[in-house]
Amino acid sequence: MANQIQFFGMSQMTIGSCSDFHTRVNNFITTATPAALHIESQAAAYATAVETLASIVNRERAFVSTKALREADQVRDSAAGVISQVINACLTSPVAERRAAAQLLDAKMASYRGIRNHEYTKQTAEVRGMLVMLDAQAEAVDTLGLSLEVEALREANATFDTQYYARTAESGARKAQSNVKSSEVIEQVNKLYNEIVMLVNAYAVVQPTDAINTFIGNVNGAVAAFSRIAGSSTSGNGEIGEGEAPDPELPGDGDGGDDGESPDPIV
Repeated sequence: MANQIQFFGMSQMTIGSCSDFHTRVNNFITTATPAALHIESQAAAYATAVETLASIVNRERAFVSTKALREADQVRDSAAGVISQVINACLTSPVAERRAAAQLLDAKMASYRGIRNHEYTKQTAEVRGMLVMLDAQAEAVDTLGLSLEVEALREANATFDTQYYARTAESGARKAQSNVKSSEVIEQVNKLYNEIVMLVNAYAVVQPTDAINTFIGNVNGAVAAFSRIAGSSTSGNGEIGEGEAPDPELPGDGDGGDDGESPDPIV
């Protein structure tokens, strides 16, 4: 009797197990060579689908730039806070020159009060405007001894802006991955696998070779192991074994889009 690759309930595997199974089968194909298995046209598409599936097992969520963004935002918040506090404190200074400088800057700063609570990109633009205003009032800033705080604010805002560009680049780079629906990828890779199995099984009947028989033995070893993981039995006729549980919801399924960020997340 000809060797045949067994079928099992692949749909019951988690996305991680599914990826591991197909990666192993793809390695068996590479070892045997697609030509020896008579699956040249299917092997390339299968390998691509297996690679795509592996890339979405654990989708990237966090951003490398997160820490730098938070640190830069904290610095600019602190710098802006100190500037406001000093101006407010000097409104009642007994030194007329300092009191006058504080009164001038207090009026100029009125448009920027509370910007630390604003959405990050809005705050970045507002701080740019604040810095232009403070530069125009350099004499009053010097009188209150706030030059170092102004420069710290300028540097932190520039750092935040640079890091936000880096975050945007990260987001763009992973957009293709986030748009992939795991259920569609799994359906595609399973379909390609089944096509390969049917072809190999057919050649095992009409034109068996050592390469084909070795491949069938390797795949059946994986089938035996993963059918236990999936909790299903195997079948030689292409039918799923009995005693299967209903298909579980696959981890990672959904619309594949972004996570619905709030206006000001640093994830």
